[in-house]
Amino acid sequence: MSHLFTRAGRSMSDNSCRRLAAIVLGLALLSAARAEDDCAGPSPDCVAVGRWNFSVALGAGARTNPLLNGKDLPLVVVPHVSYYGSRFFLDDLDLGFTVAEGRANAFNLVLSPSYDRVYFYRSDLQNIFVSGFGGSGTSAVVEPVPTGTPGAVPFPPRPRRVTYLGGPEWTFKYAGITGQLDVLHEVTGQNGGNEVRAALGVPLIKARGSLTAHLGVTWKSAAIVNYFYGAPGIYDGKGSASNPFFKLAYTLPLAGRWRFNAFAQYDHLGSAIADSPIVAERYVATVFIGAIYSF
Repeated sequence: MSHLFTRAGRSMSDNSCRRLAAIVLGLALLSAARAEDDCAGPSPDCVAVGRWNFSVALGAGARTNPLLNGKDLPLVVVPHVSYYGSRFFLDDLDLGFTVAEGRANAFNLVLSPSYDRVYFYRSDLQNIFVSGFGGSGTSAVVEPVPTGTPGAVPFPPRPRRVTYLGGPEWTFKYAGITGQLDVLHEVTGQNGGNEVRAALGVPLIKARGSLTAHLGVTWKSAAIVNYFYGAPGIYDGKGSASNPFFKLAYTLPLAGRWRFNAFAQYDHLGSAIADSPIVAERYVATVFIGAIYSF
């Protein structure tokens, strides 16, 4: 649901298939090895059923923008809202329905927005829930480079509309480890692409404060790559892209409803994205330090 990480385009390469198969096999072995419920009460990973949850993070941080002439996105005020019913759930902009659920596994049907649009528009709703500012839906984070700019590749502006992806999701817990696998298809009729998101959350320190490592990969089909990072007449992505990521997150309960939160995340962009002339960096880095208040 959250960015644990993240179609009718080209199929996966052999290397991508092998990597995905290894992730799926690892998740299956972990899940089959032990089935238990680690929830002892409300926590960032365990929430009460049938109740709305609201929180806001206040602090300082930023997420880099890999686009040519792109502006980094500040992280200052980060609201969060979620609701988990017996079947239906909402987690910020993600919607889902639980088809089957056990003590350690859940199989859901989910709708989730594409992450890629956040680099192009400050007013994208995902930036509201990340950096605390909104707009009219037309304010661009990246500005087209004028023809004649020394050393720059000009590209014509074009809209990247809000897209949603839908499909099955498998989540599991094993001895504190959390896992997620989403197999999604773009359902809003903008590009018809496919996306696979796989991730693991591994606890490193669990005392009064907790340190957790998250690692995973998001695979995007050529249709999604071209929709967001293609430059008509200049560049058409030649294939799919796999974006691996790594994140370290630390949280510590404070007085009352407050808790300290800090994290750093590194996303590496696949070649089909990084080779686009509208992309200047091969990575996205995100850092934040602050406090979260739960209402």
